[in-house]
Parts: sequence; C-alpha cells; structure tokens
Amino acid sequence: MSRSFLVASRSVFAACFFFVPVAFGQFATSVVQFNPGSSANASFPAAKALGGPQGGGASGGSTDVCVLGVGGSLTLGFASPIVDGPGADLSCFENGFGFGGGGNFSEVAFVEVSSDGVNFARFPSNYAGPPVPQSAFGTLPFGTFAGLVGGLPVFSNVVSNTLDPRDPVVAGGEFFDLAELTADPLVVAGVVDLDGIQFVRVVDAIAGFDVDSSGKFVFDNGGSTGSADIDAVAVCHDANTDLAHAPICDLRFDSQGFIEWTLGDPDGFFTLSVPTLTCSVNFQAVPFSSVLPAFSIVAFDGKVATLRSLGPVTGAGILGVFAASVRDQAQTLSGDQLLLQG
Repeated sequence: MSRSFLVASRSVFAACFFFVPVAFGQFATSVVQFNPGSSANASFPAAKALGGPQGGGASGGSTDVCVLGVGGSLTLGFASPIVDGPGADLSCFENGFGFGGGGNFSEVAFVEVSSDGVNFARFPSNYAGPPVPQSAFGTLPFGTFAGLVGGLPVFSNVVSNTLDPRDPVVAGGEFFDLAELTADPLVVAGVVDLDGIQFVRVVDAIAGFDVDSSGKFVFDNGGSTGSADIDAVAVCHDANTDLAHAPICDLRFDSQGFIEWTLGDPDGFFTLSVPTLTCSVNFQAVPFSSVLPAFSIVAFDGKVATLRSLGPVTGAGILGVFAASVRDQAQTLSGDQLLLQG
C-alpha cells in the first residue's frame, strides 16, 4: 500500500487562491535514472521528485511524490555540486504523516551520494524500532530511523508556505551531513568527492529484508507491498556557498554518546544573528535559553563555541529528533539535525 493513495483522499484543492512558489535555493533539477520497483505507480512518476517539497504537515502527507515501488531506486541530478559545509548539507523529503497521536506512518529509503554517477556512498543508518513486522496502518516514533528518509513528516511546502526546506528546525524531513561519509571506503579511495556531489540516489528499504549499517533488519509501515514516496531533495551547501564566511551550526554524538554542538562564525561569534538561533524537539519549538542549561561550554575561541550535553544521550532511553539552526547578519543559514535513539 502506498501512502500516496492515503494522502490523496485528504487533499484539498484551493480554487480561489493562487500561491506563488518561494525561492529557497537549489533542488534536484533532473532525473538521471529511475528503477521502479513492484507497486510503483505511473500516476506518481520520477519527475514529481524534482523541485521543492510540497509537504502536508504532521497529518497530511503529500501527493507530489515519486512512488519508488518496493525495492525501487531514483537517482537525481543537480545544477551545481553539493559540498561539505558546516552542519547539514542536504535534506530529503518523503511524505510521512501521523494519525492523531505522536509518531509517523513511515516508509523509508536509504540515501546515497555520488560525484561521478557510478560510485555511490550510502549514509550510515540505524533502525531503533522493534525487530518484527509493523502494522501497515500504524506509526513509529520520531527517531526510529536514523540515516534514512521517510521516518519524519514534512512541513515545508514551497507552494503554500514559507518554511525554509534547508532549515531542520521547521522543515521536517531528514537532513544529512556529508561529513558522516568521511570514513566510507569510496570516499577514502577518492572515487566519491564530498566537495563535488553531483548525484543523490534514494533506494527503497524493503521491510524485513534490507538491513541497516549494523546488520539489523529494517521494519517500516510499508510491509511487503508499500514503498517510500519521494517528494524532494534540497541543497543546503553547494559550490556557490561562501563557506569561508558561513555560520556554523553542527550537531554530532561524540564517542561517549554526548551531544557535541559546534556553534559560531568564521568572522566572529557575535556576527551571528542571535534572534535567529532556534531549536526544536520533535518539531516543537524550544527557546535556545531553555536548551542551553542542558549543555556546558567546553571551548570558545571568540569565533566558535563547542557545547557538550551534560549527560550522554545515547543509552538514556530518549527517542526523537533534535534540531538547531542559526543565520548570520547576511541571513546565511546553517543548521543540523540529530536523530535521538537512546
């Protein structure tokens, strides 16, 4: 079962209003290759993954999607290469949505990148859900899927709202940092250039058949017949980004499971636009002043501060998504997202 049919029944078409699309930088511009799997649907072709996301929010989903089909894959091209900058470098949007309470009706896919269209490095993934098949009409908590797309709802809609698809605090969807791939054998060998990513490939994860990076079977709500439905891929950093002056907002886990948060600006910490420093937990806005007491400042050189959570998050029983973003005085954005899988 594909969610595209479920959400189509919820769609409302505004006959009396015309929304002007909002420009938010670069999205996929070409379909390089589409290998549809079983249950793919010609009414939801590959071209629907081009351009910006058209998310339906926490409970609406989207019908502007490419249905991959079970085991299907889609390779997208970009007008300018994606590069490794501070924080997230690209964001991917499926069409997940919830049913009333928390959690997300999830059909997930792996995300891979390439600089030559031949060699693809896959982002590390981790499934933190039950090791058994999931209900086709159920939901899974935010944070169940790390390093995959499809486990979170999509709020950004370039047709009907002004939520920046590059901002993990508000956009929804999953965000990916190319730095996560520095140890990938293809990157180490030099055949995948993290400062020249030309292609992004999404590959449907078959429930109970495909495994995450640690070898655990992945179970989503798609079952044996449902697949991921891809809405869009947005670029946070491309070859035109002035990284020498871009703000820094980078989240990661250290080796002990603490959150390490790097925050600053190459031109000086106080060139950041403080009012734009925002956070969210499970897409609920949280003031920076409320988050800061959970961290200690372990380093500061006048340009960049390094914050560390007071306690380890990994192993603490926390499941969810934490995001942060900031802009500098020129309104250049940097942001990042962590999937919490305690």
